[in-house]
Amino acid sequence: MDQAQSHSTADFKSFQADFPHQGRAIYETLFERNKDRITTNKAKFAVVNLERIFSATFELTPRIGFPVMSLRDLSRATGLSMGGIYSYIESKERIAIMVKDLVKLVTEELLARAKDLSDPRTALETAIREHIFATEILQDWFSFLYFETRSLPHEHQEESKNIELKLETALHELIDQVRQSRDIECGNSPIIATTLIALIQDRYLKPWKHSKSGESADDYAQRVLALMHCAIEHP
Repeated sequence: MDQAQSHSTADFKSFQADFPHQGRAIYETLFERNKDRITTNKAKFAVVNLERIFSATFELTPRIGFPVMSLRDLSRATGLSMGGIYSYIESKERIAIMVKDLVKLVTEELLARAKDLSDPRTALETAIREHIFATEILQDWFSFLYFETRSLPHEHQEESKNIELKLETALHELIDQVRQSRDIECGNSPIIATTLIALIQDRYLKPWKHSKSGESADDYAQRVLALMHCAIEHP
């Protein structure tokens, strides 16, 4: 099976089997990318405690709000001492920065995978499908960043916003490439790209709605792709 074929027929189960950023691996990545700021060099313990810190953050934030949450709240929720908390994060802002960093990494990797495909239609479908699948796995991370970008220092806020803007621009360009290959007018590609971003976000921002509907990630992705192709054919 060639590269384009393998990407275009991927389902959520096979994507999840190969996706590197889940479970303990997430916290191994966080440790490697932030070990210059983490005061313990014992990777095994650092990974376990980072998982405790972020799991507690994702549990506390919907209940009390990230702006209200304190490091003392985290200490109580994780069972780590305040000194232990400070050995991993020097401030609450650092949590938001680390979330932003991981979301940026995942988004860039997914876009790079899609852009490596030579066929623009396959690349476009892959970019959308894999973003839906990745955000299904990392729902806590993507939704946290969406709602808490305002909690980041200014320069990191801009970087957070650019994650979405770069994805939207990439989708716009791929839509134009698909249309050009079919000799279709390209006038409304920007609004299609914007709509696709909103549909990707709706899945991870409103898990209560999608859980209630019982629609799988595979079925949701197929509906989004069907809508996208309809829009591409009718400029």
